[in-house]
This record gives sequence, C-alpha cells and structure tokens, in this order.
Amino acid sequence: MPDIDFSRSATVPYMFIHEVTGTYLLPDSWDDGIGEAVQTWNENPPRTKKGQIGHLWYVESTSTQDVGLIKSYENGRCLTAGSKASDLPRLRVPDQSRLQEWIIRRVHGSDTVAHDADSYALIPRAYPDYALAPKGNVVSNNVYVIPMSMWGGPPSISQYWKAVPVTDKPGG
Repeated sequence: MPDIDFSRSATVPYMFIHEVTGTYLLPDSWDDGIGEAVQTWNENPPRTKKGQIGHLWYVESTSTQDVGLIKSYENGRCLTAGSKASDLPRLRVPDQSRLQEWIIRRVHGSDTVAHDADSYALIPRAYPDYALAPKGNVVSNNVYVIPMSMWGGPPSISQYWKAVPVTDKPGG
C-alpha cells in the first residue's frame, strides 16, 4: 500500500477517516472559514455542494520529508496547531509557520486489506509528542479533534486516520 504521494497530493484531495469511529475530519461548520476548529463527523453521503465540502483536504509537501501542510479543498486554508498542544487546531491563511506543518507518519491500521487507503498519525510539527485524536478519546460523532499525547511511545489507534483519495471532485 503506498504512502501519501506528496507529488500528486496537491491535485488529489483526501478524506481523513478516523480508524476507530469511522467518522471523518471536518471543519466545525462544514465550510473552511478562517478560524474554524475541526471535528469528527459522519453524514453519509458527505455533502457535495460548494461551500459545504470541508471534508476534503489536500496534503502539500514541504522541504522536509514526511512533513506537509494539510489544506482545505475549497480555499486552501491550513490546518494550524494552537499556541499550546492542547489547543484546538484551526484553519488559518497559509503563513509558512511551524504550527501549520504536520508530520504525516504511516502507522499500522486495522484495515489491512485496503489498497486505496493507508492509516496515518497526523502529528503537529510544533508538538512532535502529540497526534490528532478526538478530544478526550471520545468514540462518537461530532467531537472536536485535538493533539493528544502519545505518552513517549508510538501513536495509539485512537490517533490513526485513514487517508482516502477522492477522485470524484464535488463542488458543483
């Protein structure tokens, strides 16, 4: 199974699906407005109307291997860690700050037969001992997502996200 292809990820959007809950990463109010926090959500099928497709993300490479910017599909807003690891990440205008860089580490997920999706830990480069997970490790829909401690070890399954490439681009 291939890793995220950074060379084409700026043209192929991804959905990040939480490995435990099956919910996907989405800005708080469906759009990718500046300042929006991110949460888990599970509307099926996801919305496809322009202005409501916040569940799609681009991964843009940086000059550092396995580090990328996670950008919203419609307006290219960067997922940005807070001033403390425990702050809610929010969408911001790209500014080349370390808070907008994410270590995208491949992990062994429970979906071992998938060929189109691998699991990753999304680790804020500014806080390398933390990885994104539902706040409080709550196994539910509609939960804010924050960096949670990896407690000195590898990411736990609550910090695994499947990266699913989306070839049918919505927004009409």
